[in-house]
Amino acid sequence: MEAFFNIFTINVFESAIRLATPVILAALGAALCNKAGVLNLGIDGFMTMSAFVALVGSYLVRNFTSLGQAYPVAATYIGVLSAAVFGGLLGLLFAFLKDKLNVDLVVLSIAINMLAVDITVYLMRTLFHQSGTWSDPSIVQLPSIEIPLISGIPVIGTLLSGYNIIVYSAWIIAIVLVVVMHKTRYGRHITAVGENPTASRSVGINVRGVRYFALIASGVLSGLAGAFLSVGHLTLFTRDMAAGRGWLGNAAALFGFNNPGGSFLAGLFFGFADALALRLQNVTKIPPYIISMMPYVLTILILSIVSYRTILRRRSISQ
Repeated sequence: MEAFFNIFTINVFESAIRLATPVILAALGAALCNKAGVLNLGIDGFMTMSAFVALVGSYLVRNFTSLGQAYPVAATYIGVLSAAVFGGLLGLLFAFLKDKLNVDLVVLSIAINMLAVDITVYLMRTLFHQSGTWSDPSIVQLPSIEIPLISGIPVIGTLLSGYNIIVYSAWIIAIVLVVVMHKTRYGRHITAVGENPTASRSVGINVRGVRYFALIASGVLSGLAGAFLSVGHLTLFTRDMAAGRGWLGNAAALFGFNNPGGSFLAGLFFGFADALALRLQNVTKIPPYIISMMPYVLTILILSIVSYRTILRRRSISQ
């Protein structure tokens, strides 16, 4: 029992919430696209490039504007905003190429994921003469927010208070998407477009507009996820900073039945697995490379369960 409490400490759960944030945002974006019938597998690349944009934006505003010099935190918030806008533009590009040129989104996603790693490294070397990691002491991390009343409650205050604005935004966005998808007409339109675009078009639903919205929204969410990595969780950029979190987000969306609430919980699960892996490295003698595989092994296991569940559902329908 003592070993159990030595591993599952309050700090592990607090760390899980932080580590889950980029996965949750990626999962919400992936779920929205899947519901609308457009597959966005480029979220990992979106996150990597947005993380770079957030840090560069924060650096430029901090060092070359009077606002950034007077209010360093404002520069960081502008960096986050620039990452969200950049992610939205990438989503718009995806939607445009799919709509106008009928580009295969899977091929496009693979291309953007490969490009993201190389182009950010190239820009880091060209602009800042760094190769593996780049940071600047002038950049300020997103501040933590203490929630009044809740922050003073033992345990609960530790779990629910003291995170930055992107963490709380992920929670709020998840709630908003749950309401939109289950309680509004537009949410039903999104589901209808994903299930049968031809029938949706015949009853007057703007299929193109729904798909544009889904891809742009997923880009914005991916941009926030990338900003969390570079200026929310750390204040630096490293090569391939997303490190597969976009793929974990896609897996979480599938595990959550492409529903915002389920995707949120699945993202929390992956965050907990990541935090637990870090904790096990500190308190056990298990080889680190085995522990670091835990989130990805869980991803394979979850995808297998989802696939098997889909096969069973199809068999029951055919019978």
